[in-house]
Amino acid sequence: MKNQFYKIILLAILVIVSVAFISCNKEKSSVYADTIYLNGKIYTVDSERSWVEAVAIKDGKFMGMGSQKEVERFKGDKTHMVDLEGHFAMPGIFDLHSHPFITPWYGNMNLQLTGADSREKILNMVKQYAESNPDKEWIIGGQWLLGVFPNDSPRKEWLDEIVPDRPVALLDQTGHGMWLNSKALELAGISKDTRTSQLIVIHKDEKTGEPTGTINEQTIQMVEKVIPQAKPEQYIGYISEIFEMFLSYGITSQQTAEGHKVPLEALKIMEENGNLNERVFVSWDWKTTLNLAYSLEDIEAQIKNREKYASEFIYPNYVKIFADGGPFSGTSGLLEPYEESFSGQPDFFGGSNLSEEEFTEAFKMFDSWGVGVHVHAMGDGTIRRVVNALEKMQKENGDSGVHHKIAHNLMLNEEDIPRLAALKDVNIDFSPPIWYPHKGATPGLIAALGEERNNKIYPIKKALESGLSVGQGADWLTANPTPDPFIAVESMITRSNPFDESMPGTVNPQEAISLEQAVYICTLGGAEVLGVQEFLGSIEVGKFADMIVLDQNLFEIDVNDIYGTEVLKTVVGGKIVYDLQKHGDQDVDSKSAMKRGMH
Repeated sequence: MKNQFYKIILLAILVIVSVAFISCNKEKSSVYADTIYLNGKIYTVDSERSWVEAVAIKDGKFMGMGSQKEVERFKGDKTHMVDLEGHFAMPGIFDLHSHPFITPWYGNMNLQLTGADSREKILNMVKQYAESNPDKEWIIGGQWLLGVFPNDSPRKEWLDEIVPDRPVALLDQTGHGMWLNSKALELAGISKDTRTSQLIVIHKDEKTGEPTGTINEQTIQMVEKVIPQAKPEQYIGYISEIFEMFLSYGITSQQTAEGHKVPLEALKIMEENGNLNERVFVSWDWKTTLNLAYSLEDIEAQIKNREKYASEFIYPNYVKIFADGGPFSGTSGLLEPYEESFSGQPDFFGGSNLSEEEFTEAFKMFDSWGVGVHVHAMGDGTIRRVVNALEKMQKENGDSGVHHKIAHNLMLNEEDIPRLAALKDVNIDFSPPIWYPHKGATPGLIAALGEERNNKIYPIKKALESGLSVGQGADWLTANPTPDPFIAVESMITRSNPFDESMPGTVNPQEAISLEQAVYICTLGGAEVLGVQEFLGSIEVGKFADMIVLDQNLFEIDVNDIYGTEVLKTVVGGKIVYDLQKHGDQDVDSKSAMKRGMH
């Protein structure tokens, strides 16, 4: 009896020890984290668990998250511990519309017209640059601001006076207009006999028919074909600086609104050298103003050979197509006529760059290649034509799994929103952030469209309510001289100007959205638009560890204080690629200068 009692006691002890051992193994992971971030207020943009205190990262991906106690089980002897000291963190930001390649080419690779807000300043900068660079075959520069010249139409004679013997080409801030001197017009073969169209826009003298010096849209390509182009190695330093600046704003993924083989080769060299720290979703130029010296056949061959560039940092599976220009210049197709005082004629509707049939055939072709279309469309008439073509593409091609998007959507008509929402893997971005009174945009929009239509632009709330995936993009360097995403976040909530007190009021305030929705648009929404939500866009186990740490909690401050938020750290693939403390005062001063330039 006593022996049996001891056996029962021994068995009970063994059971207790076994349970404790199993419990211990459950609490302690057999695989340890490379890095653990703890003591934070981390907003995950994951509806299942929106807030956590700590995250564990292994091999560049999130392996665990939760309370500090929950995450401690991933701590090993070699785990690097980072104390967030109570700071707010969130997923890395997606910017779905950027120009990191054309901006340096028409900027600091040549002549950058920073702060040139008058004719006199621009001409003085051109003169000084030409005198300092006597061996330059072309004087190339940009990007001059809209509103500096009457009707945004500067004249060739002004440039001829200071540079008569060499060609001068100065791109405007939108990338849709260019100012040339007589020598550049001559070399490009642009004359009074050059036929114009929706795509070939040449400003001509009313009496003589001679080109006055300003061109728009695909006429720019006629110039770019005769400009000597840069080599990949020349791009690297400039692209690196731009990407570092984007990372300082917490932008861990950007979709370019341009692309060709030279900057792609530069990106590949950067990656091979360990210097590419941002994810880049490249949109190849096809029938845009920025095709540079390539023929259509050459560009299409480059797109077909895109896979050689693909990696975890380079996603070369998109193509940029210009469906129109912009209502500012009367080159967007509208459903109702432009204001007669703007167009100078009754019943002027503008136009689109291609017919519905041409759009359909292009979309079908790229969809069959596995390439997502990135369609620039601003006017409501143009957007409707693009939606019609996308519907036909899906009807004829079926479900390809390729993700497509319409960009800008300035005048997206509410009748077209449910049509877009019904299309599988077709989504949108709203860009640039000018859904508030903006000195460089609002006067031109009101002149072209009138007050009533201007107060219907950017229907962000309706798009979200329809179930569409929605992203945003700064369209840097067009509306603002900085890609700061906190401009977009604040103004999507307020629909008012966050940085310029001289532009009071709101635009289309009924389309204001919540902070949660604005953060979604800047993170997971962007990933969904690009079709990469399975591994990017939110803080979830198995996704790439792309995360940013901010100096203030967006959910605890006044909405009017969101603009001005500083990024303390940017993490990409588990690696800190930007640290405000290490970058020091130079970074802060640089940002302050850019922000001052916005007023």
